[in-house]
Amino acid sequence: MVEQEVPYWNETSVWAQLLTGTGGTPKLRQPNLFSPLLRDFLSCCLQTDEAQRWSAKELLQHPFVTSAKPASTLAPLIISTKKKKTRM
Repeated sequence: MVEQEVPYWNETSVWAQLLTGTGGTPKLRQPNLFSPLLRDFLSCCLQTDEAQRWSAKELLQHPFVTSAKPASTLAPLIISTKKKKTRM
């Protein structure tokens, strides 16, 4: 999602599951474009080993989530984008 592309999008769903299960989750193509907090959050939630993967409760306490601005701050961005699209 952060790279605006579905992992293994060009593979069949079965093959994509197999690739994820055997090769792990896809790696970010340009990890330095993303904050260390986001990269750590992704690492915590995308663990293929269930014992290592954080629970939803733990993920909600991750600094990436707790340091986020309120969702209401997205409203002006959404409105602006919609206006730009209608002008095109």
